[in-house]
Amino acid sequence: MSDRRPGRLSLLIPFGALLAVIAIHAVYWIIVAGQIRSQADAWIAEQEAAGYAITHEGLSVGGYPFRFSLRAVSPDIAAPEAEGGWSAEAGRLAATAQIYDLNHWILTPAGDVALEAMTTSGPARWVAGFESAQLSLSSTGGVTTRIGASLTSLTLAAEAGAAPAVEAIGALNLSGFLSQDDIFALRIQADQLRLAENQLDESLEAAFGREAELWRMEAAVTQFDALARAGDPAEWRRAGGVLDVTRAQLIWGAADVSGSGEIALDADLLPSGRLSVVVTDPETLIDALVAAGLAHDEQGDALSLAALMAPRRESGIALPFRLQGGAVFLGPARIGTFAEPEATVDGE
Repeated sequence: MSDRRPGRLSLLIPFGALLAVIAIHAVYWIIVAGQIRSQADAWIAEQEAAGYAITHEGLSVGGYPFRFSLRAVSPDIAAPEAEGGWSAEAGRLAATAQIYDLNHWILTPAGDVALEAMTTSGPARWVAGFESAQLSLSSTGGVTTRIGASLTSLTLAAEAGAAPAVEAIGALNLSGFLSQDDIFALRIQADQLRLAENQLDESLEAAFGREAELWRMEAAVTQFDALARAGDPAEWRRAGGVLDVTRAQLIWGAADVSGSGEIALDADLLPSGRLSVVVTDPETLIDALVAAGLAHDEQGDALSLAALMAPRRESGIALPFRLQGGAVFLGPARIGTFAEPEATVDGE
């Protein structure tokens, strides 16, 4: 019986093959990294040609060997007046994709993010801080079809101008995708959402406080292209766009409600529509509305009567919730109003 031992060459073949794979992978990574950097420069040039101002203190591509990470130091982007004149800047920004999927990128800012925009009361500069933040973008054929966002310990503060309506959110998660029939489906959940001071009138703050424990919503925005094209709610309304709410829930002080329905914009661009709302504890909610003066005694009695006659569900009492003519109605009671939006320059 012969004793055959593997030759030295046969022992080296697996190691040689492994080194070849590593070398091919390294060459591939270097080539694609160069393409990503070139595409980033081309994108910046394209945006600048469209009127945007974009600056940074350095672009680089890292992440070898398993991912590509395009990193920008001190990026700053400012939109032209025709696009709203807003601007945003961050300490650092990274856009990362796995080596096997260049259609899915995750954007991660580091440090605070400063935002400047025109509000109804004039220009404002806000600073956003957070413990962690990620924005996910997936595309097909060069068109973004899915987005996602996740933030924890978000804070918003005004450095100049009007304060933002929301000053803090404990956790925010959002996901959405664009279907072929021009419908943008989204899911959003915010925990420990705290409104800024002077954003609520005294009676509303007395009834519910400034912090909502939970707000979540699953909805579909129809005619999304009309809204995304110019960010103009008037154009979206003219196209027949609606917000189709399939599920929503709000836990805010004395209010623990959930519901579904459809919301659009009226001729004055105020929310208009109807939701079927289930109130977990109607008596506590009614008492809070009456105590805060949001509903007078007769309205409170009418609401209590409506709650007695309303259909009962496992989670509570079903009541209609209407937005009409700038007013908010719960059952038969008018409990609040919307402020009319300020006219734009062209009067629309």
